[in-house]
Amino acid sequence: MSERMSSEMSVIDDAEARGRTELWPFWRPIYAQGDPLPRFAPPANRASHRFDEGDPLPEEYRALLLRMLRHEGERAGNKSFLGLMATCLDLAEAIFPDATSKLIKAEYVAEELKHAIMFHRLAVGLERDFALKDVPYAHYSFHLPRETWADDAYFHFFVDLNGAFHARDWRESSYVPLAKMSATVERDELGHSEMGYYFLQRICESPRGKAVAQHLLGKWYPAALDMFGRSDSPNVPKFIGWGLKSVGNAEIRDAYKTYVDGKLLALGLDLPDERANRRFL
Repeated sequence: MSERMSSEMSVIDDAEARGRTELWPFWRPIYAQGDPLPRFAPPANRASHRFDEGDPLPEEYRALLLRMLRHEGERAGNKSFLGLMATCLDLAEAIFPDATSKLIKAEYVAEELKHAIMFHRLAVGLERDFALKDVPYAHYSFHLPRETWADDAYFHFFVDLNGAFHARDWRESSYVPLAKMSATVERDELGHSEMGYYFLQRICESPRGKAVAQHLLGKWYPAALDMFGRSDSPNVPKFIGWGLKSVGNAEIRDAYKTYVDGKLLALGLDLPDERANRRFL
């Protein structure tokens, strides 16, 4: 992380500290209980690559890194990301259950915009043209209709948690700027997932709300598992070989599934068939 970026993030951290409330940030209580996420150890025989900003990058490495960042999407220059944030605010305005929930969603957007600064700086240091490229979200989970507050809660619980799991894997990344920011992104994204889970807890307090949550689980659960891609993806060995990933899609999905299953069972919900309505196995 550059000196300029570190200074900017220090200002943001100070502002966050002043704005904290009893609920926000949601990551505080869960990390206070210990490390909540599994650790992904790189293979013992993986080659030791390490590249910093400005270093000449092998062509395949650069292509894989850019491919990874396209999927991430949280960049200030990515208009599709800014559009997604606008829909989050629109939903909060249209279907929020109370004023506190509306304020929480504004906090969420503020923190995602912090990530947009971080990933923008990373992208500029990698390839300036890419930093300003609009990359629409390709995965269908981003385009599922969010028609109810429960839909929105599931979106954050599942999709933001996916980001936390990938950020945990980035701790071992061979690309130094990504490794340096991984802990902050992981913490924040897990907090965003916990925000969604908090809303789900409130929804499931009533029999009607719980029935809605159970019904919608069949819509969001397969999409969440599909976000990790195909188990036999031919690109995964390349990512692992270059040190951009530590584990394959199947392994990280299994760890994710174990985590979310425990949280869903704690709500008293029945787990769907893990293969039902899946598009990527």
